[in-house]
This record gives sequence, structure tokens and C-alpha cells, in this order.
Amino acid sequence: MTRNRDALAGLERIARLKADVEMRRLAAFRAQVEAVRHRIGQLEAELETTYRADQPFSIAEARMTNAMAGERSRALLAAEEELARILPGYELARQAAAREFGRGEAVHSLRKNLAAQIRKDRIRRGDK
Repeated sequence: MTRNRDALAGLERIARLKADVEMRRLAAFRAQVEAVRHRIGQLEAELETTYRADQPFSIAEARMTNAMAGERSRALLAAEEELARILPGYELARQAAAREFGRGEAVHSLRKNLAAQIRKDRIRRGDK
């Protein structure tokens, strides 16, 4: 049973390492997604302020405002497309991280249960 416990300890280490790699991958994706979401929020705010004016526009100012709004709108669409491209990979990374973390926890639980069973067997036999 000691060999089983040692084997489970080795499997647990491997599972924890894999989980760590997947969590780092997820963190990188999350940082990228959050950066794009932040940029989208910024562009939406800029677009909103472009059209908000307390004073009437002149023709030249209206043209300038429309040009700026067009630029912001194109940038916003590009950022939204980028987010749409990133999200499936982010979701896959999230699932992989959860799966690997779960495996590590499952092996840890098995190892603890095996150790508890070994202790019970020793107590029952009168060993210490």
C-alpha cells in the first residue's frame, strides 16, 4: 500500500504541475480579455463624448466630429471583433484549468483516503 501511496503522491505532483500551467495560461488569456474589454469601454466613452456637446456645431466642427466618430466606431468594431476571436480560446483555457485543478484535487483526495485507510489498518492490527 505504501507503493500505491507513493505513486499517488507522484501523480498528485504531476497533476498540480499541469494545473499550474493551465492556470497560468488562463491568467494570460484573462489579462488579454480584460485589456480588450477595457479598450472597448474607453472607445465607447470617447464615442459618447464625441457627440455630447452643449453648444451648436458649425459645419466644420460637425465634419470634424463625424470624422472622429467614424474613426472611433471603426476602432470599436475592431476591438469587438478581437474580443470575439479571443473569447473561445479563453473559454477553452478556463475549462482546461478547471479540469486540471479538479484532477489534482481528486488525486489528493485519493491519497488522503489511502493514508487514512493505512492508519486504520495499522490501528486495527495493533501496529503503531
